[in-house]
Amino acid sequence: MKNNLLTIGLLLLCIASFGQDAKVILKQSYEKCQSVQNGYYEMTTYRKRISEKDTTKSSFNLSFKKLKNDSLCSSAFHCKSFSDDATLNEAMYTGDDFVQTTSKDSTATIMSKSLWANEFKSFADNYLLDSPLSSKKSYPLQHDSDFIDNKHVFKFIGEENLNGALCYHIQVNKIPENDSTVAMKTLRQEYHYWIKKDDLIPIQHSIAYDLKMENDTMYQYEKDVLNKYEINNLKDENILTLNSIPTFYKLKNYVPIKKPVHFLLPTDTIAPNWELLSLTDEKVSLKSLKGQLVLIDFFFKACYPCMLALPGLQALSEKYKSKGLRVIGIDPIDKKKDEVEVFLSKRRIKYTVFLSGEDTAKDYQVSSYPAMYLIDKAGKLIFTQDGYEKGFEDTLEEIIKKNL
Repeated sequence: MKNNLLTIGLLLLCIASFGQDAKVILKQSYEKCQSVQNGYYEMTTYRKRISEKDTTKSSFNLSFKKLKNDSLCSSAFHCKSFSDDATLNEAMYTGDDFVQTTSKDSTATIMSKSLWANEFKSFADNYLLDSPLSSKKSYPLQHDSDFIDNKHVFKFIGEENLNGALCYHIQVNKIPENDSTVAMKTLRQEYHYWIKKDDLIPIQHSIAYDLKMENDTMYQYEKDVLNKYEINNLKDENILTLNSIPTFYKLKNYVPIKKPVHFLLPTDTIAPNWELLSLTDEKVSLKSLKGQLVLIDFFFKACYPCMLALPGLQALSEKYKSKGLRVIGIDPIDKKKDEVEVFLSKRRIKYTVFLSGEDTAKDYQVSSYPAMYLIDKAGKLIFTQDGYEKGFEDTLEEIIKKNL
């Protein structure tokens, strides 16, 4: 009898420990975060981007106060960010003005919301750090329709001790919906939450993605850790005003960068010469290719539009190489030769590629990627393209055929 009672007790303990409803816990955590009106937190973020092996680490301190009727930003905030070399930068939004400091030259740039609403939006969103406490919809916590749309699978992992705090560990898998027209497919999108048991605050969350493009499977990972937080107890609201900007910063008004009418070099001009060392240690110059039609693609491996362009460029190389077309790839961003070789191999790219083309990119006025130039047999620019457009290879092919 005692053994039976012991068995029943163990079963009940297991049910109590592992039978928690993941959806209920997430709903309660979401409601808790939505109830937060102001606060302060210290966060460490970890980011591993696609096509990159290394994980970057950053630290942030942020004070915030939610704004009910602000169409541009969910909270007024003051953020201090620290990089690995202890460099400090600050950004803040008062509800009327966005301020960004630069420690390198000790300046603080003020952007008025009334004058620069569109530009402001792109800046400010970067500083709320996807924290469930300060973002308007408590991202990335699932809520509302996510619980009934059959696109999310919820799992209660168990109770775990995280940095001295007892937490509920919840796993959520979002079932991928891949459009057949999209080149990069999502194989897995998995969320993990560690929700503190005593106050239902998510003190750690992570998102992992498995992505596939052609023969290359890529992995992306994000993790945010709340090291310290205080909610609904903002002790000094002056921190959210312009008065909190340290006096050593030189204040200046925001002036948008004037973009040139033509980003790239104009056609009908002579292409600047260059000499670079290829991945196969072949020294090549543009002058040495005179008499051939040369198609240059400036790219880097973590650039998604660049990835989209590569198959079309390889197809053109295969079709017209024997007729006098030389396709060249120049990567001014990436430094690790072996990683670039693996990246290109998985995409079956066989034309010549060069690294360390920073000066060449400047000479060709490259400011966004990919950037393409077609150079005729006499060394003159006859076609330029800034960015990726679907079907670009068809346009290029017609020009190539006319100039071979």
